[in-house]
Amino acid sequence: MEDADGLLRDLQTVLAVSRALGAERDLDRLLGLIVSAASDLVDAERTSLFVVDREHAELWTRVAEGSGEIRLPLGRGIAGAVATAGVLINIPSAYDDPRFDPANDRRTGFRTRSILCMPMVNHDGVVVGVIQALNKRDAPSFGLRDEQVLAALAAQAGVALENAQLLQRDRERQRLLHDLELARTIQLGLLPERVPTVPGWRFAAWQRSCDSTGGDYHDFITGPAGAIDAVVGDVSGHGIAAAMLMSTARAFLLALHGQQPDHGRLIAQLNNLLCEDMADDAFMTMALARFHPDGRIGYVAAGHEPPMILRRGAGTWDALDSTGLALGMLDGTDYDGALVPPLAVGDIAVLMTDGIPDAHTDGARELFGSDRLRAAIAAAAPAGADAVCAAVIAAVDGWLGRHAQHDDMTLVVAERTA
Repeated sequence: MEDADGLLRDLQTVLAVSRALGAERDLDRLLGLIVSAASDLVDAERTSLFVVDREHAELWTRVAEGSGEIRLPLGRGIAGAVATAGVLINIPSAYDDPRFDPANDRRTGFRTRSILCMPMVNHDGVVVGVIQALNKRDAPSFGLRDEQVLAALAAQAGVALENAQLLQRDRERQRLLHDLELARTIQLGLLPERVPTVPGWRFAAWQRSCDSTGGDYHDFITGPAGAIDAVVGDVSGHGIAAAMLMSTARAFLLALHGQQPDHGRLIAQLNNLLCEDMADDAFMTMALARFHPDGRIGYVAAGHEPPMILRRGAGTWDALDSTGLALGMLDGTDYDGALVPPLAVGDIAVLMTDGIPDAHTDGARELFGSDRLRAAIAAAAPAGADAVCAAVIAAVDGWLGRHAQHDDMTLVVAERTA
């Protein structure tokens, strides 16, 4: 009768603890509550709580009395066996059990005698954690009553643990969305608010990222002797990392631009700075086109497609070459500027990133391609730069249909005017 009364009191304690667990939303505090309750209920010297990490096939704990964080492969050791099999293990003599690893005892100086290890399951019966109690204080080993009490606690704790994890993941997702939106706002703030108005040229520009943030870049910078520099860049990959690298390149370029009038040397200096900052697997392509008042275009294409030049009167396209390696690949690289003969009134120059010609639908191998791009430009060219920009966007979106774009897209169009 005394054992039954004691068990009833313990279960009432578990019920009170479960209410506290249900009210706790912070994961670390919840884990601490479970460990403290387990030690009190079964009168253990120490208790650890291991959380199952399915993604990495591990058990981990930040709450292990008398020890720091522990990580071990799923299936290894007593806790790993309980997590894998989903059944309790009660060991009266730890050093007599071949599954016990005494390494932690040797490291901490603690002596493990008895072990009671209990799985924690969620609503679906899936093991989400393991409670491991060590050394019954007033007995050589843990008994049946300890198993019953710890099982009751584990049943409540497993559900509370999963709820806390779901809430934490939702908070992390909300925080990430907030950070992405903030990064997007900052990045959009770095782009030019409007195209420049300069004698002899009319410009149009458009940019769209495939993620919240992207690695494409375009800008207009006042050059020497009344010229205007149009810049288009493309960082390898996309997302936050690409956006950060793009922002770095933009800052370097603006800092160097006023000091170096030669656009070839300007890009060489930019490359040297980026080589110091970029990871080994990152690079950036860039095209800088300098539009002179007399209709000439000087350009540097660092691993990037050179400007597309449509001579509208003749209906021909200039054949231009890239002028060097992508930025960030090789320190000390020289970049020679090239010169395009003067454009006539009505001629069109186009800069873009490869997200436009390389646009493709999910699973399709055929790209939007240069032929469709040239056709869209030529058809809209008589109506000017804005019309060309709109025509290219419409053609690419029509090609994609309902499919999402797979890369960032940037377009700059220049029309030669009187």
